[in-house]
This record gives sequence, C-alpha cells and structure tokens, in this order.
Amino acid sequence: MQNYTRLNGTPITEEDLQQRLLGLKKIVVHHRRFQELYQVIHDSHLLKNGAAILGDTGAGKSTLFKTYEERYARTKKIKILGGHKVECDIVPILRVELDSNSRPANVASKLLQQLGDPLYDRGTEKQLTARVKNHIKDAEVELLIIDEIQHLIDTETQRVIRKAADWLKQLLNDINIPIIFGGIKEDAKRIFASNRQLDERFPYKPSFVGFNYSTVDQIKEFRVFLKSMDKELPLAERSHLYDPLLAKKIFYATLGIPRTLYHLLHHSLISALRSGKDKLEESDLEYGFSLLSFETRPKVVNPFHGKVFDLQVALENEKPSKS
Repeated sequence: MQNYTRLNGTPITEEDLQQRLLGLKKIVVHHRRFQELYQVIHDSHLLKNGAAILGDTGAGKSTLFKTYEERYARTKKIKILGGHKVECDIVPILRVELDSNSRPANVASKLLQQLGDPLYDRGTEKQLTARVKNHIKDAEVELLIIDEIQHLIDTETQRVIRKAADWLKQLLNDINIPIIFGGIKEDAKRIFASNRQLDERFPYKPSFVGFNYSTVDQIKEFRVFLKSMDKELPLAERSHLYDPLLAKKIFYATLGIPRTLYHLLHHSLISALRSGKDKLEESDLEYGFSLLSFETRPKVVNPFHGKVFDLQVALENEKPSKS
C-alpha cells in the first residue's frame, strides 16, 4: 500500500487528483476466481492447449488478460530473414481486443498492428492472414489471446457466423500455438455452436462472472475483495468498505460487478478528495452513485443514505411489477 499525503481538510490539487485517479485505475485485486482463471491461462500457455474464458460484462476478463500479457515482456532479437539481418520484436504473448462488427480481415489487421507491421491495414483478407501467420512465427509468439470474440458475430446472419468460425479454426490449425478466447458468455457461445470442430478444440470454457451475495461464503468472498480494494485506494486512511452494512450496500449498487465498482469509486474519490477528505465517507459513495447511469435497472435506488438497508427487499423492489 502506497503512503499518500494527508489532506486534513485541504482540497486536493488537480495534479495530485489526476495522479491518485491513475492509482485507482492500476488496482488489480487477485481474488479467488481471478487467480483460478490466471492459472487456466498459464496452464494453456505451458501445456499448449487452448481455452475459452467466457463471462459477464465488467467481471474482469480484459484485466485478467492484460495482467497475464504484462508478465512476459516484449524484447528485441536479431534474425536472418530473406538473407538479411533484421531486428525483430519478440512477442511471447500476443493479445488483441476486437472492435464491434469485426470481420476476419479486421482481426488479421489488428494482429498485424500489435505485431508492429507498418502495413497492417493493407491487403485482402487472404493476404493479411498469410502475413499474420508469418509474423507470429518470426515474433516467436507462444500464446495468442483474442478478447471480445463475440464482436466477430455482431451480424446476425448464420453465414457470417460460420465464416468467422471457419476462419478461426483454420488460423488455429495453421499457427499451431495455444489460443485463449475471451467473450461475453451467451454471445460468444454461438460461434462455437456454429462449428463443431472449433467447439471440440475448446471443450473447456470456464466462466468469469461477477460476485454473488447469497451464501455465507459468497458474502465473505465479496467482503475480502472489498478489503483488498480498500487497502489499495489512493487515500491516507482506510475507508472500511468491507463493513458488513456498507458491503451490502456496495453489492446492491454494483451487483457484484468489479467494473461498476471501479466507476462508483472513481466518482466517489473525486468527491472526497476535492473536499479534502482522507477517506471515503458514505456521503461520497452516495454522490458517486448518483452520477452513474443504470438503464437496465429502472427501479434502482441509491442505497448510501446512512439508514438501515435490507438487501433482499431492495432487490425484490427492482423486479417488474406483476400485472
């Protein structure tokens, strides 16, 4: 835990505020499920077998992939290519995050960009794919991670889905290195359902979902996660986010999704720091929550009001009314 200067009621400077918010972005809590799936990636890397990690939006898949990628630094190496000495980038872990409405050519282009090809956006799908295969070999890539795979099937037509699945299967066969796929669970499953051979290559599809808060063990796990977050917050004092009542309110506010928690803490930290506080108070969380948008939760209420809070009643009140 980094030591932060006490504010003692003096509003923070904008420069210090930006540095502290940057510190919040860098927090990565290796909770139980995170560690389990990190091991899945590591095993796939070492044992040369692929996996598809599918789950909820905001649960932490992308953070997991970035964390693993950062473990293996890129280096430079002199190689003889085409009879000439060439300085090549050595990329042990090649990770790409797909954009919306991607097609195989877009994926190939993005892979080439990550591999440092200056002409990454030039050529047909066939040409781009051929260059990807060559670059992956030259860069000595050991593991390929393709995140947000569901963007390959944003178009609903079955023909497009089959074409994307065929392309992925062929790429997998040709490069002969393990691949980790990541994506939104229900959407990404459609691409495997469209190609039996691809699906058979990835029989292991572990889920990365948000926290639950029903059993004693689930409540403990979420509070331990909050305690770890609390320890790393860019504040001079602990905020005790893991207090039983406050943890319950935070779960309701975020439904156990880490990304939503980061958004809540971002706005709450700004409120606290600009008020010269050295820890978060519930009033800061109340303000932070008021800035969030919950389009899929029209009946959500702000739980941070300092009063007794019943989680089950609050969740029940959000359910659609029976007509």
